[in-house]
Amino acid sequence: MLNFTQLEPASAQGITKEAFDEAKSQFGAVINLFKVLGHAPNTLKGLLDFHRQLSESTDLDKKTIELVAILVSALNHCDYCVNVHMAVGLQAGLSKDELLLALEAKSNDIKIQSILMFTDEVVRNRGKVSEETLNSVYQNGFNEKMLLEIIGIVGFYTTLQYVRHVANPDNDFPIVEEFKAHKHGA
Repeated sequence: MLNFTQLEPASAQGITKEAFDEAKSQFGAVINLFKVLGHAPNTLKGLLDFHRQLSESTDLDKKTIELVAILVSALNHCDYCVNVHMAVGLQAGLSKDELLLALEAKSNDIKIQSILMFTDEVVRNRGKVSEETLNSVYQNGFNEKMLLEIIGIVGFYTTLQYVRHVANPDNDFPIVEEFKAHKHGA
């Protein structure tokens, strides 16, 4: 498979430099996926603006966001993003076992289990969620704002994962050997 070229932040100028600076501000580095997106800095900046809005005013904690993100990555067959979210999830204080369970929309915590099932249905059913699943997330303390934020997270990461599939950037995080797209994906 062909790889799109990755632009180097050190040589970026104009709007591409601005986008890379924002990526570094939000994520601590310009990962290879963003280096590819530098070819369309308007798209990268738009995605980063969306991410900033999701991050700054969310009612969801970082651990929940990372569990949702790794599940979306698995469902979308995105090995690159599974690798990213394993590393970020570990930094957020999740255990490897919690993250590996999330690849299968599972958790030992009933509250997290309910939101992973919600996420699983959103992705697999293109936004159609059963009444049973909605009742479960409400009973476990999630509200409408939180559910809409989960949908926003699904949209953000799905867009990045589609870019990954088309552009095929080099992996820049340790490989999660346990991830199997045919097993975990939607």
